[in-house]
Amino acid sequence: MKSARKNKTIFIDQNELSILSLIKEGLLGDCTHLMTEKEVNEIVKTGKFKGESFPYPLSFAPKNAQDILNGIKTGNQIDLVLKEKTIGHINFKGKFKNNKNFSDIFSPHTCSLEDISTTYISGEIEIYDSQIKKIKENFQQVKNNLNAQKITAIVSSFDPLHRAHERMFRWTIDKADLVVIFLIESYENNGLDFILKEKYLKQFIKNYLPPDRIFIFPLKDIHIFHAHLNPGLESIIAKSLGCTKLVVTQNHAGLGMFYDANQPKTILDDFSKDYGIEVIVLPEFVFCDQCRMIVSTRSCPHGCHHHLHYNSQSLKDLLRAGIIPPAIFMRKEVSSIILSSLFPHRLKNMQKMYNDLFPTDGILEYKNDEEFYQKLLEIHQMSYMV
Repeated sequence: MKSARKNKTIFIDQNELSILSLIKEGLLGDCTHLMTEKEVNEIVKTGKFKGESFPYPLSFAPKNAQDILNGIKTGNQIDLVLKEKTIGHINFKGKFKNNKNFSDIFSPHTCSLEDISTTYISGEIEIYDSQIKKIKENFQQVKNNLNAQKITAIVSSFDPLHRAHERMFRWTIDKADLVVIFLIESYENNGLDFILKEKYLKQFIKNYLPPDRIFIFPLKDIHIFHAHLNPGLESIIAKSLGCTKLVVTQNHAGLGMFYDANQPKTILDDFSKDYGIEVIVLPEFVFCDQCRMIVSTRSCPHGCHHHLHYNSQSLKDLLRAGIIPPAIFMRKEVSSIILSSLFPHRLKNMQKMYNDLFPTDGILEYKNDEEFYQKLLEIHQMSYMV
């Protein structure tokens, strides 16, 4: 990386770098540059770009635009600086004003018009050491090795990862050559750390799913996905990567599900037609105490008073309170990883407790917090005669 220069410089944050990288790699549609005023007006007026549904213009209004744009000419290079390092540049093409008060890809959830920047720049993007590019190349290698034709995408924060997610995984893998999991940031203030989520997701896949047929695409430090407010973006990134299907659940935030002529419809129908990607809406999964298994609310004949629900917020509240969720809700490996991260070195005499309570092979071995929680959960599941 080069040192930052004092002039013609745009200071960006990690979120902006990630979005610029997605645009450059063509993962937010066919446009791989910052849009011109004409292209932006097309989206604002029609909601489409080159005939395809497009939720937000790929336009960028840097915070210090007024300071850097004076005297800049077409073809000039503007450095992109993150934490005092030059990580890329924009080949300046032009500038324009936001006279229509539209929201752009960098501020899609902005409600107040006063918060919307006014001066936009257009041009080609160059990122010197793009992590998004490396992930995309890794995916392409996996795809080629498998000769995958049917590729299904799932977009979720897995905050936390529970048994209903597992049911969705297995249903999806049965019908695909390759499954892409777009792991996104948590939206809630008490959301679990991204690295932690990535850790237990990888551990779960390693233990219980065919890892060679699952690819994790981490969307770390990217805010446009974490609220699930625009599932259209999810279908765009899935199709742009090469996926043929997108799986969502019926309680997906922002889905806007309704019925027309007794047929379920969602706002993704237009994206499905424009981008040629099949969108599958799965029903809610619950545990029925009569069926004694995980079922969908659509297929179970028993009433909701027999259903245990996989409510992510409630499970997360249990974990943050230090309570181990029953194994019927979450795998012990997942619960153990989360609890050991939330409460590091919680039990000062944990090693003695482990040796005193649980069977050993006679050899004293150090047990970490994760192993202690896993063993405790195994005991919880045991039945005994009285």
